[in-house]
Amino acid sequence: MILREILKNEISEAVNKKYDLEYPPEDIVIDYPENKHFGDYSTTISFKIMKDLKSKNINIPLHKISNDLKDSISDKLKNIFSEITVANGGFLNLRLSKNFLEDAICEIAENSNFGVSDFGKAKGKILLEYVSANPTGPLHIGHARWAAIGDSLYRAFKLSGYDITTEFYINDAGNQIKLLLESVEAVKNGKEIPENGYHGYYIEELAKLTGNPVDIILNWHKEDLEKFGVHFDNWFSEKTLHENGEVEEAINLLIQKGLVYEKDGALWFRSSEFGDDKDRVVRKSDGEYTYFGVDIAYHLNKIKRGFNRLINIWGADHHGYVKRLTSAINAIEKEIKIEIILGQLVSLFRGGEPVRMSKRTGDIITLREVLEEVGPDAVRYFMVSKKVDTHINFDLELAKKQSDENPVYYLQYAHARISGILRNSENLEEVDSEIIDSEISRDIAVMLVRFPDEIIDITLSLDPQRMTTYLLELASLFHKFYSEYRVIDN
Repeated sequence: MILREILKNEISEAVNKKYDLEYPPEDIVIDYPENKHFGDYSTTISFKIMKDLKSKNINIPLHKISNDLKDSISDKLKNIFSEITVANGGFLNLRLSKNFLEDAICEIAENSNFGVSDFGKAKGKILLEYVSANPTGPLHIGHARWAAIGDSLYRAFKLSGYDITTEFYINDAGNQIKLLLESVEAVKNGKEIPENGYHGYYIEELAKLTGNPVDIILNWHKEDLEKFGVHFDNWFSEKTLHENGEVEEAINLLIQKGLVYEKDGALWFRSSEFGDDKDRVVRKSDGEYTYFGVDIAYHLNKIKRGFNRLINIWGADHHGYVKRLTSAINAIEKEIKIEIILGQLVSLFRGGEPVRMSKRTGDIITLREVLEEVGPDAVRYFMVSKKVDTHINFDLELAKKQSDENPVYYLQYAHARISGILRNSENLEEVDSEIIDSEISRDIAVMLVRFPDEIIDITLSLDPQRMTTYLLELASLFHKFYSEYRVIDN
């Protein structure tokens, strides 16, 4: 049961019927009051109704709108809410009934699929692309953030019934691959690595191995992501775009639509007409395609495969790239929804001190090293613990602490306590008592029934950080309950 969606639907129907206003459910905002004494859910929709009615020269007092709305929904929601009140004229506050909460807790206990819904059913076909690291070196902590965010989003979309596919774009063509191969070959032959080549410790390791360095690095990526609990439906090779003539096809399409022009022997996309600061080259004067040109071809390939919503997770250094790509795609395919999530960087610390180099290699710290030191659970949590557009300072020592100071330990300790209760109560007789018999038990029940809404909110906001906040609040309530009440007596 998705309570906020039920509430939105009822309010939408009431408003449309009473005032002949078109208020679709998705436009109605339902909040959780900061002060729980005001209720469990709240909406200020009456203010918007009054404003919209005034624009039609219809003047109805705010308190009357709120009370009319209350009367319209009270009967239909009487099995869910025990109390619906109007505060300060325009705030509609709703309190969940004890009977509903107790029934909901029984359902949660028996339903292993609690939180799964069909909210996203028939809402298009999504392709979520993330990580997409160049196969020119090992994954680092920045890649871990994109991986954790992407995988968390994927899980939320999947649980909410969306048709979603995940993809890792392999940049296995272009000058960076040429430089990688030259660097490895130089070491093999005992020569100096080219100045603009790759100088990481791993080049020495690659030189000792047989096989294509690109394939070896890609296998490293897959192994690290497997350890991190991240899996992709597709691994898409950039090379295939060139081999199948799709880049040339995309450029020809831009020419046909008049979206490019020639200058100084190069082909330029008219990106300044779409809000970019200047036009951008898609094909150089020597005939080589730019990264931008190839990226247009890649996104058109996504559309060809039937995806109509494209979500990309990029680093903050791609900020200037967003407008030109979205403009190019929407100029060709206006119905396609393309969304770019820009994530800020991650800085590593150890005991409050910045960590820049690996003690083992003297080079950049790899994701594999971090996973080996603190474990995947801690890394995943911290990588989504702040909003995507916020810089993260990740302290390795904090992530390993076994104290309440470490939020991961705090959550795991709550899980351990719950597991202990379930394990130790297996052979005990059931006790006939109220499920909700205290204020703290009611608070826990209210939080639990919000879980499906929290998952849906992640899909709507593209912000998985919401779940870390939710889990910490829930764990805090449980620890408080555990300290105040004895669950299993002798």
